[in-house]
Amino acid sequence: MTRNINIAMHQMNYTTGAFEANFLKTKASIERSLDADIHVLPECAVTNYASGDYFLDAQYQAATAAWCERYRQLSADLDTTIVVGTPLRGKAVSNKMGNGLVVYSKGEEVHSYLKTHLPNYDVFDDVRWFESRLEQTGTDKEIRVLEFKIGDDIVRIGFCICEDIWFTDVTSELAAMGAEIIVSINSSPYAIAKGNFRRIVFKDRVSETGLPLVYVNQVGGNDDLVWDGCSAVLDPDGTLYEMEMCKEGVEVVTLVDAGKGFRNVVSKPTLVLSDQQERYLMACVGMHDYIKKNFFTGTIFGLSGGMDSSLIAAMTVDTFGEDMVNTAMMPSPYTSVGSNTRAERLSRGMGKGFKATLIPITEEYEAAKASFRRAFGRDPGGLADENLQAQIRGNHLSMISNDAGGKLALIGTSNKSEILMGYGTLFGDLRAGWAGLLDLYKSIDVFPLAEMRLAHAIDPDPIFDHIWRQTFGRSPAVWTEDCRAAMREVIDEPPSAELKPGQKDTDSLPPYPRLDRVLWEIEDAKVSQTDEQIAELLGEPVEFVAMIRAKRRNPEFKRFQSAPGAKIHRKSPTKKDRRMPLTCHFA
Repeated sequence: MTRNINIAMHQMNYTTGAFEANFLKTKASIERSLDADIHVLPECAVTNYASGDYFLDAQYQAATAAWCERYRQLSADLDTTIVVGTPLRGKAVSNKMGNGLVVYSKGEEVHSYLKTHLPNYDVFDDVRWFESRLEQTGTDKEIRVLEFKIGDDIVRIGFCICEDIWFTDVTSELAAMGAEIIVSINSSPYAIAKGNFRRIVFKDRVSETGLPLVYVNQVGGNDDLVWDGCSAVLDPDGTLYEMEMCKEGVEVVTLVDAGKGFRNVVSKPTLVLSDQQERYLMACVGMHDYIKKNFFTGTIFGLSGGMDSSLIAAMTVDTFGEDMVNTAMMPSPYTSVGSNTRAERLSRGMGKGFKATLIPITEEYEAAKASFRRAFGRDPGGLADENLQAQIRGNHLSMISNDAGGKLALIGTSNKSEILMGYGTLFGDLRAGWAGLLDLYKSIDVFPLAEMRLAHAIDPDPIFDHIWRQTFGRSPAVWTEDCRAAMREVIDEPPSAELKPGQKDTDSLPPYPRLDRVLWEIEDAKVSQTDEQIAELLGEPVEFVAMIRAKRRNPEFKRFQSAPGAKIHRKSPTKKDRRMPLTCHFA
């Protein structure tokens, strides 16, 4: 006797607190897949996982409960079964809810579960917001398996939530209780290499339990978190069906039991992007959703003809199209002719071309220095003189944004290497609403991403193009031959802020490849290491590593005041990931 179950994996892009919009999005997705026996939504689908301390807000909790009732009614209206990820009222004595799921079947609540393992590291704060299942009492603490009826057949399904599958206990307990399929709902944010690591975890769980795992994850961005989706079904024999990354939508998979347990009948290979393509994509997903979900109608940034702003130009044009991209070229007395020319060529040659307004700042710069001389009887010092130029440029960008009614998102162009080392001017080049390169190192990410994008402009990669179109509804922009030549020149030009004659970034920082290797070990390595350990690992003098660590500590106040940006690496400079004191005398 053969048993079948059709499971709809809804890989959705939700917005925090947009209860009605999230509901309508889910309803439309379910209506497109009514042939499924059971519909599975991601973790915290009702509210979105990135709700922060709203999870503790009494009115937010009441709204969540009210909208859960709408999902219950939806299951009745559509005569179907829906697995809804949502905060549920906890049973312990606290103001917290539990991170839970509830199964509504044809208008009835037939199952509920609270997340057992609450992550409390990196960007995760579940312990702050939620009660664990293990904090409950009586039957609320017990784990159960849902006996799901399909016709005359019964299918026993065990449910868990995200972090639960990173451990062995929950899935093993579900298997011991007779589960035939494990379903995990997730809001697992993106980080470099996390996709491959998750697949290893999947294999471990199905190997231990002998059961297929259905993994449903969300996509999109909300503030500094981005999600890649990659919802999947994995069989014990290794058969993998995986939805494409960043693709919002629903896919129905059929699991069949022909007498040896349920198995997925169709495999689907993973479309693999290069590391550079993936990082570029996810940085743009974060930027796109922050700007769109906050109702900006366009972007504005300074275009200098240098590497960072040129990469931002490529990202914004690819993501939004030329009509949403506005830039200002703001040369000072120290700006080279080559920088101006490259900026103009890039603006003309990306797609149909984007708006680049020339606003020379020399007159304002000299006037401000003259005012300083009248007040203090001398010229401003070297650093003050350099920062003045960046601050004038920041003023112009803010004015352009404000003149548009605040509808132009000011995109910052500082990269992770500069931000960590404090190599930027507060209220100048660090002035932004969104930091497009916040978690992208200069040598590890920015230059390789630019090389990748240039290579795609010369010889388009069909897989990258396909994933880009399904994510943003457009292909990456076509570049003219002159634009490609200009980008090649940008990549080859030694980095310089051009704030004084002959300036190079290496006047203030070590060469980026050498700097970034040390920064990566300090920031992103999986284990905390001393200066001596890092020095031995990299073959660097310990004094050099200590110098970088000390310089990285000093400008914490700048990072605290800087704009949000997408988390790409294991540890980002975002406020969720980085919680350091502004005042600290530890050397």
